[in-house]
Amino acid sequence: MGQEIELKLSIRPSAVEAFRSHPVLSSLPSQSSALENQYYDTPDQQLTQSGTALRLRFQGSHCVQTLKTRGSNVGGLHQRDEWEVERPDGQLDLSECPDGVLPEGVASQLTQLFSTRFNRHRWLVQHQGADIEVVLDEGEVSAGADSQAISEVELELKSGGLTALLSLAHELTRSIPLVPSDISKAERGYRLLNHAAPVSLPLPAIVAQQSMESAFCALFGYELERLQRQWDLFWMTQQWSQVQAMLVTLGNMQTEFEWFSDILPTRHRLQVKAWVGWLEGAIRPLVSWWPACFALSQDARSEPENIAVSLQQAKAIRALEGIEDLASNADFGHTLMSMTQWLHLRSWREDQTEEHKCASEVAVSDGLDRSLSTAWQAFNPDQFAGSTSHALAQYPAVHRLLMLCQYFNTLYSEDLDHYQAELQALEDNLSKLSAMDVVSRLHEWLNDLPLEQQASVYSWTRSQPVLLRDIKQLAGRLFDSRDAVLEV
Repeated sequence: MGQEIELKLSIRPSAVEAFRSHPVLSSLPSQSSALENQYYDTPDQQLTQSGTALRLRFQGSHCVQTLKTRGSNVGGLHQRDEWEVERPDGQLDLSECPDGVLPEGVASQLTQLFSTRFNRHRWLVQHQGADIEVVLDEGEVSAGADSQAISEVELELKSGGLTALLSLAHELTRSIPLVPSDISKAERGYRLLNHAAPVSLPLPAIVAQQSMESAFCALFGYELERLQRQWDLFWMTQQWSQVQAMLVTLGNMQTEFEWFSDILPTRHRLQVKAWVGWLEGAIRPLVSWWPACFALSQDARSEPENIAVSLQQAKAIRALEGIEDLASNADFGHTLMSMTQWLHLRSWREDQTEEHKCASEVAVSDGLDRSLSTAWQAFNPDQFAGSTSHALAQYPAVHRLLMLCQYFNTLYSEDLDHYQAELQALEDNLSKLSAMDVVSRLHEWLNDLPLEQQASVYSWTRSQPVLLRDIKQLAGRLFDSRDAVLEV
């Protein structure tokens, strides 16, 4: 058994030549080979559900069987156990698999579900005293009649320290549009097979005795992984909701800085906030409500039916061109890689004072009391009794409270489940209210719709007062019961 430590990055096909010509690689010899991986699981996919991947890899007449566990994955950096066995006959043999790694009774049910075929270009780089294998994979994953392109770079640590691996990735992303990615070839295959995107990432389990620093690393890592996954999912599904979700994730990161401000020296808070701010500034112009929905609902480059449609198409085209430009901008991946490096190396420690260090060691159950109190104080139920704009102004306060309930449910009381459900309902209603508010402003667009569709839209937006009433009642119940939460 060995532990695989690798960093995966997606690369645009248009950037491949620039990558191969990078000064780190251009003077080194490379090896190229054609590889085929066959992935095995039970028909009901018990292996992937248990966090295990099993494959046969063929390179010419050579065959290797590999079993991998889920391990850990933060910001595209994978650390997991793996077992490799030579299989000259090209057949599975589970006799040498360690006990307890595979679910009981699966051996007789295993079947090939999908495969990958790709050309691999390999360089061995010596960097800061470490040996790092750099590979470029170009090919496709196939499941039945369906297929999807593969274009990715992997950096695997063969010897030396993690610092060198992260440093090399940081250097490569400085000038090449490479984006950290946590999606393996196996996951791409399962997605293709199931015709579905994955469920949400499970929240890290935060326990009362955990230190504030440990909790920060777990939660910031969770949001960073979500951010990268949302980016990957957009390009797989073309669903603009994934880009919109990136803004929510970036907002969550900003909130975490507030919760854990005592452990982070000022220089580091400002640096990470600058990274988050740059990403938000790059993404927000792409996802204004109407262009995103237009790009989803119809071909933005088709012949327009009328002038009104043409104007909306122009907005959608600008959004599509904007996201292509962002994908080709090396600063995007470099910013994400900088955040990954900062988190894994816990770079803030080098500038911590004794006060920072003491705050880092405080149990999370004690350190978050102030954040919970502040979040409740920012929640103003009187605002919900006013206009739509007043109610929508409370969205950030509602979202912060919901985050606290979701992340730290077990730290306070099981009663927090109730508040979480109420806050989720309130946030959902505010999202609907926001959509209604946008639609109500699109008079020109509405007037160009057929009368039947106009009536349907107007009927929906006329329920706005009822929605405001429900929001007011939800907010009132939450505010009246907040003292019980703060006393827990």
